Amino acid sequence: MTDTPEKTQGVSRLSNALQAAVLAIRWERLWRVLWAPVAVITLFIGVALTDVLPLLPDALHGVALALLAVLFGYSLKGMSGAFGPVTGTEAARRVEAASGLKHRPLTALFDTPAQEKLSSDGRQLWSAHIDRALRQTENLAYPAPKPGVAALDRRGLRFVPVLVLFVGVLMGGTQPLERIIRAVLPIGSAGTADAVSMDLWITPPAYTGLAPSVFNDIGRPPAETGGEAVADAMAPNAARPTLIVPVGSQILVHATGAHTAPSLALGKSKTPLAQLGDATSTSYKLELSVTSDAAGSDRLAVGLGTDTLAEWPVVIATDSTPAIEFERAPSKQRDTQLEVIYLASDDYGVKSVEMTIRRPNGRPVPGGEAEIRVEVPLSGDRRDIKATHLRDFSAHPWAGLPVQVKLIATDTAGQTAETDAVEVVLPERIFNHPVARQLADARKVLNDADPDVMDVVADQLHELSLYPKRFFDDTVAFLSIRSAAGRLGYAEDTDVVPAVQRLLWETALRIEDGEFALAEADLMRLQEEAMQALRDGKLGEELDQVMRELQEAMDRYMQALVDRLQEMGLDELPQMPDSAEIQTQDIQEMLDKIRELAETGNRDAAEQMLAQMQQMLEQLRQGLKMQQSNPAMAEAKKLMDGLRSLTQDQQELLDRTFQEGLNRQTQRPRMGQQGQQQQGQQQQGQRQPGQQGEQQQGQQGQQGQQQAGEQGAPTQEQQDALRKRLGELMMQMDELMGQIPDNLGKAEQQMEQSGKNLGKGELSDSARNQTQALEELRNATNQMSQMLAQQFGQQMGITSGQQSMPGREGQFDPFGRRNTNENGQGAAVEDADVSVPNRSEMRRAREILDELRRRAGERARPKLELDYIDRLLDIF
Repeated sequence: MTDTPEKTQGVSRLSNALQAAVLAIRWERLWRVLWAPVAVITLFIGVALTDVLPLLPDALHGVALALLAVLFGYSLKGMSGAFGPVTGTEAARRVEAASGLKHRPLTALFDTPAQEKLSSDGRQLWSAHIDRALRQTENLAYPAPKPGVAALDRRGLRFVPVLVLFVGVLMGGTQPLERIIRAVLPIGSAGTADAVSMDLWITPPAYTGLAPSVFNDIGRPPAETGGEAVADAMAPNAARPTLIVPVGSQILVHATGAHTAPSLALGKSKTPLAQLGDATSTSYKLELSVTSDAAGSDRLAVGLGTDTLAEWPVVIATDSTPAIEFERAPSKQRDTQLEVIYLASDDYGVKSVEMTIRRPNGRPVPGGEAEIRVEVPLSGDRRDIKATHLRDFSAHPWAGLPVQVKLIATDTAGQTAETDAVEVVLPERIFNHPVARQLADARKVLNDADPDVMDVVADQLHELSLYPKRFFDDTVAFLSIRSAAGRLGYAEDTDVVPAVQRLLWETALRIEDGEFALAEADLMRLQEEAMQALRDGKLGEELDQVMRELQEAMDRYMQALVDRLQEMGLDELPQMPDSAEIQTQDIQEMLDKIRELAETGNRDAAEQMLAQMQQMLEQLRQGLKMQQSNPAMAEAKKLMDGLRSLTQDQQELLDRTFQEGLNRQTQRPRMGQQGQQQQGQQQQGQRQPGQQGEQQQGQQGQQGQQQAGEQGAPTQEQQDALRKRLGELMMQMDELMGQIPDNLGKAEQQMEQSGKNLGKGELSDSARNQTQALEELRNATNQMSQMLAQQFGQQMGITSGQQSMPGREGQFDPFGRRNTNENGQGAAVEDADVSVPNRSEMRRAREILDELRRRAGERARPKLELDYIDRLLDIF
């Protein structure tokens, strides 16, 4: 039997249909076992895109992943059966069913005769059977896959993963990879560390005075932090300086972009950050106080899970106690002052030094405490102090008695240290007037008052009052003495003793020095009260009252000072020969500025300026004493005034000489010839720039020329008169000091030559001589100041007009003002430790204070803002 074309086409069609059936069967088998794993994977991807898993605690996150893994593994069962061979019969039956063929014709094609050998008729019959079967395959259909998943998932659970995937795509379609990675790695993945930004603040306690350490954008990738250099600096293994973290420091960590809680490790201690907001928040915060328990920790690290974002080597610094000691025993200085030289140190600075004084027998001040406590002013570097403190205790009832002195240093953390007690005699004032001396002795005796002692003192005072001529018939003094005697005589207990002691002291001062001493004592007392008010932080009306009383006391003192200067025959405040002059308005300006600083809340600067004013007044008192006890100093001052006056007169003569020479050049006789006039006009038009400038200078000096014309031309007689005055000053200097500055001799020679040139009419030569003489006079003034300071300054316990303060030599004059030049000109009160604001700064502070008070009165503002404003106003 031969193959016909129809038969060949039928076989090809049948082969294609069978291959399609094989593929369909294999897909159905594979899908029946794959749909479940695909559903599990789809479910995981959908959940991962929603970014829910990283919000779970690490343990729950891990359990969820484990359940998904088990479910995925279970869904893979029967996977091996999906890859078995497909038989021809299975393919033929699938094609028959798809084509709707009856009697299974395709199965017949795969049949074989039951007998191996067929007869001729049998072969024809079998061939006819096959041909008929082939003819039935003309309309074969390709079978479509029918997985039958619906029959396996009757509840339709397979649609749930699809729905979850749809929601996940909507939520995290822009960051699919990052979210899937965060879902896969449950415990602090490295992938999340790059997305986290952390800021770290280390704020040392206030007592250290150290600035906070700030580290921003820890963990940001290079693109967000500004490049590879920043990323390298933030790397955990980057070289970092050792951080000094004092005990009491506050550590603040703020993290954003984290899906699990970061942690802060200090030594072996590890503290997680607290989540801010709801459970979906990615912000965390931690505030940690460094305690002494952290001492010994050498590492500070910020981490996210197993990753370390940044770490630093640290040293936990504990605050050491301050140290203080006397450099030498306290001693008497300047008649009535107690000099205390001490050394103090602390790692973060000494906050205060206090001096305590008590009697060896422990008896208290009458009507007061058993101990005197005095705040010692501090300035400069407070970490290492070497200072001298002078304090006048002559007004205290214990003056002249043995006492024990001790210093107590307190650091900024409140720790204290103290010296051993040293016994000294508290300096007292020695009165020259016998009655004043008796009153001071009576005051001293009353320190150990009992009824018998009070009676004895009352009798002595009564006897003194019988002879008023002994104290100039002063009615006030008489009444004070009789009052003190009466109060002591009629007292039933010792409660009146403090008032009587104060009355006796004021009376002694009045008899000895008059009203000036009382005004001075009152001013010193109110200065101490003002200083204490500033230290105690008093505010408002209370501080204003103290400052008003201080102002009134200052007014009384200045008036008494003027009267005292008139009695002494002085027309200005006394000062050391080489120091800058001080005027009464200088003191008043300082007081005004103290009030303004206190009102604007700048108490440190106000306290510092008040201490400087006290120092200035103390120098003034010493100057008055020096004028009274040393007449030579007054003579020295007259010499200095005479030398300065001579220098000024020589300057005026030089100005007149120069102006006269200028007049002669500009007023030359005119030539009568026209040609010469024209030549003069041409020359005038061709003046050089220097000549034109000379002409302008002459025009600018027109006023001086008119004055010179009124006084007349400088003459040889005028110059010789100045030289004669110089000679007289040189003789007085020789008598006072035994030597004459070399510069004065040179000045005298130049003045002599200048007079000769003036006599000859050679003004330009005379001007050169006068200029040189003026320079020598100025140098001699400076040299004279130094010579007088060495001779008279040492008698007052100072040298070169400056206090012996370590590290500040040559910077300040006796009145605490910074020297700005050799002559002391332009001195100003300053201190290296406290910056005193200028006028514009104080005006700005006043405006801010007024604005805060205005807003504080607007109670409609939010409570949070009002509380903040109230806290700011508490400072003032």
